[in-house]
Amino acid sequence: MKVQSIKNTTVKLLSILALLALVGCGEKSQSPTPQAQSKPDRPDWAMTEPDDDDGMKHFVGVSAVYSTEQSARDNAYEKATERAVQFLGNFAKGKSLRMAKTFGLKADTINETIGGREFQKQVYGAVSRQLKAKKWHYEIKSDGYIYFVLTQVPISVLDDSLKNAHADAEKDARKRSKDANTAAAKEQALNEAEFHSQMSKDGFMD
Repeated sequence: MKVQSIKNTTVKLLSILALLALVGCGEKSQSPTPQAQSKPDRPDWAMTEPDDDDGMKHFVGVSAVYSTEQSARDNAYEKATERAVQFLGNFAKGKSLRMAKTFGLKADTINETIGGREFQKQVYGAVSRQLKAKKWHYEIKSDGYIYFVLTQVPISVLDDSLKNAHADAEKDARKRSKDANTAAAKEQALNEAEFHSQMSKDGFMD
């Protein structure tokens, strides 16, 4: 009887240990809750974008707070891409407005074209395909993760993206000149075409 009792006790003990092992494994498979960092060591590039270097231009993207690291990384990269497109848009507007008077164009006309969906879409697509992540930094907040990414893109890519966008805008303007119903509208469209033709030659590097 004593032998049987010992066997039963041993079986129960082994069952309990096996159950505890399973519970322990289950707990390890769960995603841990982010623990806030008291003093995150943020790199200099996360606060100030580095200068151009070796034909590369740099852009920094900062994510919102996300519960998962991957979502935060994706958002940071998206923000860096938007930053690059915004930079190009501001550059194009500044240069365009300086040249607009030469072609008898009003600022509103140029802003409408450069700020238009097709122009922005083409620039965004060209930049997003060539923008590369160079460095990453993350910080853990009480409610998730925030990521920083330092990206770089060849200045030649920025140059080509603007040239190509202006080249397409020139084609559109020439088409509108052919379809114009009045002499004034035809002249306006031709002036725009000449303007975009010049901008497509100058690009970013001028």
